[in-house]
Amino acid sequence: MQPNLVGAIDGEVVSFALVKGGDVRLQAVREYRTEQFPTFTDALQSYTRENQLSTAGLPIGLAVAGVTRGDTISLPNCRWYISVSGIKSFLAHEPLVLNDFESIAWSLAGIAPSRLKPVGPVAARPAEPGRTYLVVGTGPGLGTAMLAIGADGRPRVFASEGGHSSFSPQNAEEDALLAWLRAKHGHVSFERLLANFGLQNIHAFLGERQGRRGEPPVAEAIVAAAQRADAQARAAVDLFGAILGSFVGNVVLTTGTFDGVFLVSPLLGQLLPFLGEGRFRAAFIGKGRMRKSLDPVPIAFADQHQARLEGAAAALRARQAA
Repeated sequence: MQPNLVGAIDGEVVSFALVKGGDVRLQAVREYRTEQFPTFTDALQSYTRENQLSTAGLPIGLAVAGVTRGDTISLPNCRWYISVSGIKSFLAHEPLVLNDFESIAWSLAGIAPSRLKPVGPVAARPAEPGRTYLVVGTGPGLGTAMLAIGADGRPRVFASEGGHSSFSPQNAEEDALLAWLRAKHGHVSFERLLANFGLQNIHAFLGERQGRRGEPPVAEAIVAAAQRADAQARAAVDLFGAILGSFVGNVVLTTGTFDGVFLVSPLLGQLLPFLGEGRFRAAFIGKGRMRKSLDPVPIAFADQHQARLEGAAAALRARQAA
């Protein structure tokens, strides 16, 4: 029986794996640097040759960090583009192409409770039939998706580009941050503040206010410095958490995902101690008359290493079953 092939492109890395028969486990997982190949098809061909796969009629589910509309899909954080018709021609099979956060949402439909870590005072709850959830994560960009579980237990996922919505400051400090970024970039989206480079932007802004200029450290180094009680890094992390909480609250109100929020991505995993005790929850519920509606919403960090591949496999199985 021919296996299902799944892949994920996240900026500088492309990953592939196989899922065989009724087994949901990923097999033959392989990562490449995108710079190793001139095109996605070259990377795909290398993987199929390496695993001695026949490409004739090979089903594929592919998660990409980009808008998956039309035949040609551009990837904002990667030099490649994806041709859906080109993949179909190569594999002689219609590919399933998902937004990367769409695929992560698919992976959360069956996540074990042991892989959920509560963020704040409300206990974490796994996805359940008849409920809707928001998925938010950061990395090279800021991603969102909505997961709805039907009464019959079947998941439906709705992709979004909500990270590009306009930043809305909530106090004088954030007003100044908006003005500082607007002078540099014009339009200021939430992604400018909540992607990995967003934490760097916040750190640089706070440094300039204190007369210190220079290139900010990478996001992971800022978090590590905050853990060592570095004052500027801790202030940057706290401000990042407040803006993230406000953004997540906005999207919950917009989408009606009051049954829960799943946070994903390695950076948010590193930030958990600060999100749990800092300004994150206060900003999340600080929506005036809607505070009572947001107060009981559980927020959890979903600990998943191969979420994009697992989600692409789940979505591909669902399409085949339908």
